[in-house]
Amino acid sequence: MAANKRGTCDPSVSKMLCLHIPTLLPPSFIPMDIASTVQAAAVAGIGLLYQGSSHRLMTEFLLNEIGRQPMKDQNSNDREGYSLVCGLALGCVNLAKGSSSVSGLEDLKIEERLQRYITGMSTSEFHRRQKEDHTNGLPEEKNSRIFEVDSLNTDITAPGSTLALGLMYIKSHNISIASSLQLPDTHFSLDYIRPDLLALRVISRSLILWDNVEPSSEWIDLQIPSIVKSCINMMKNAAKRSMNSSDADSISSEDEKVTGFDPSAVRQANAYIISGACFALGLKYAGTANREAASAIIQRVLWFLELRDNKDVFTLTQRPDQSTLITCLCTASISLAMVMAGTGDLDSFRLFRSLRWKCDDATLYGTHLAFNSAIGLLFVGGGKCTLGNKPEDVAMLITSFYPHFPILSSDNQYHLQALRHLYVLAVQERILEACDIDSKEKVCIPIELSVEGSNELVQASTPFLVANDAKFVELCSKSDRYYRVRVNATDWSSGNISTLFVKRKAGTLSYIQDPNGLRSLSMQTGTNSRDSFMKSIKQFSADAMIKSCAEYFCFSSFDDDKLFERFCGDVVLECMREEKSDVLSIYLKLFRLIESSPEQQMSVEQVWDVRLLKSYTETRNRLDGSSLLTDETFTLLCERVDDSFEDSMTSLIDIGSDRKWWNVKENLGTLLAWIGIPINQAKS
Repeated sequence: MAANKRGTCDPSVSKMLCLHIPTLLPPSFIPMDIASTVQAAAVAGIGLLYQGSSHRLMTEFLLNEIGRQPMKDQNSNDREGYSLVCGLALGCVNLAKGSSSVSGLEDLKIEERLQRYITGMSTSEFHRRQKEDHTNGLPEEKNSRIFEVDSLNTDITAPGSTLALGLMYIKSHNISIASSLQLPDTHFSLDYIRPDLLALRVISRSLILWDNVEPSSEWIDLQIPSIVKSCINMMKNAAKRSMNSSDADSISSEDEKVTGFDPSAVRQANAYIISGACFALGLKYAGTANREAASAIIQRVLWFLELRDNKDVFTLTQRPDQSTLITCLCTASISLAMVMAGTGDLDSFRLFRSLRWKCDDATLYGTHLAFNSAIGLLFVGGGKCTLGNKPEDVAMLITSFYPHFPILSSDNQYHLQALRHLYVLAVQERILEACDIDSKEKVCIPIELSVEGSNELVQASTPFLVANDAKFVELCSKSDRYYRVRVNATDWSSGNISTLFVKRKAGTLSYIQDPNGLRSLSMQTGTNSRDSFMKSIKQFSADAMIKSCAEYFCFSSFDDDKLFERFCGDVVLECMREEKSDVLSIYLKLFRLIESSPEQQMSVEQVWDVRLLKSYTETRNRLDGSSLLTDETFTLLCERVDDSFEDSMTSLIDIGSDRKWWNVKENLGTLLAWIGIPINQAKS
């Protein structure tokens, strides 16, 4: 219900959601035992319902819930997942509103409190006031299973707070906020922060500094702190020397520096930072099919795969623990799938198949979930849909593909599994299809797309998946089987991609029926078989007049009219090929006129009709070279008229001084009409 009413702040849905959140119930309300998963789902619904509204009450409530202390023994097992959902909901409610000065939430000091949740710095006064907010002034009900001191537990509050800060300031390029999420630059601070939180910091910083994200391996390397990079290089050099040196006890002074830090912590930090950078690339270039971003992520996926499968000394020096390695590998795979969503890319598909091939008792449910989700994203919507990369889409993608995967299908401790389905809110249908207006069927035709600000022309064919970052200006069909169509494509960036309606030329088949163009009407030779001829007519044309003419005139049981049958067959094919079925009746009349006896005199009306047709044909040939009749038919018609006036031409010469010749030779007026001499001028 909340997803259906997303961003509307609907009061009825809000009341229903608040009924499942004990904190929002009045003190006099009868206590109810509500499962923690239900509470987390209701909080996620609050984030969807109030998305982008900066609602003060809900903002303050979610801000307090992130650091809520355990008050009861029940429902205290999923505190991490509940706090994460509160942070994501807070980011959705204030989505891209962090840089706005008119929200009216300045007195809440949201950024300061989120920083406390991230770093763990909290005063006893702040902690006491927070407890009063949660208990609504009533006597405090303590938890007998969990004891927490006055300081905040950052293992619970940091993930949601980090992502909330990134969603609030997404695409704002706020350097001050981004610097607060800076990665540690000393070994002490590196040991102080949980490794998986480093990935979340990289993701949030990338959301804030959106335009600084570049689709390259160099950008991923830049996210790794110098302290981590130097330690990894030291371990690599030590491994190389140990492999090349015959004396294992010969350690140089440079090798002694390796013992000055925790190698396991450095390996974990390096892996999580790289996976977080890949996830950031996946968010920015979601649904764009950007080859550079995909190539950078594939390089890291192969690196994680090498760490998982190889057992040599050089690989083991970089390899983190198995749990960290599998989580980072799954995160990088999901990132690649987000970039190539809906494209069905074969290289990515082969990679995902090789990743999920390993299936043993050590493979957890979350690993299967990640790899199968990646394959599903690759073919989302059957290749007709892709993912969006707008702020609301990014929020849903983070909620769905949060880079912490469960152990079991019922594991909701760190992330509510029901939220994995919210990726559908980021799915957009961006398929360009061509439809034949006669058969109403989807067809495949070659098209040409012009790119904005460039002379580059993109050659493609329908159906065509339009990427999110596509900046096309115009579409033009490039098929010789369909009439040319030009479409303005400037509004495709907003998702207004309509179906391209095309009309097939007569005498041709679609590319599905005839891929190589060998079955077109122009490639077929004449046949004496009635069945094959009628089959061709029905296959290439749906015109009732052409079908009737072919059935009743092209074949008959009389042997003395074969000339007329051959003429009708040629005319039917010509009219069908050039789509001029209305000319059939004219052709039949002209045939009877041409084949009539030369002794039969033509009437004035017939002569004027032929003259009109002659003038029209000559004018069309002079203008564009096209004509309603073929040159052969036109020549035969003129010869037939000239033959009918052969005797009249002789009589015209013998008129002499007969002043009343039009009364004696009536056909001479018809001749003069054919020659083009006005009758009044002839009488004078």
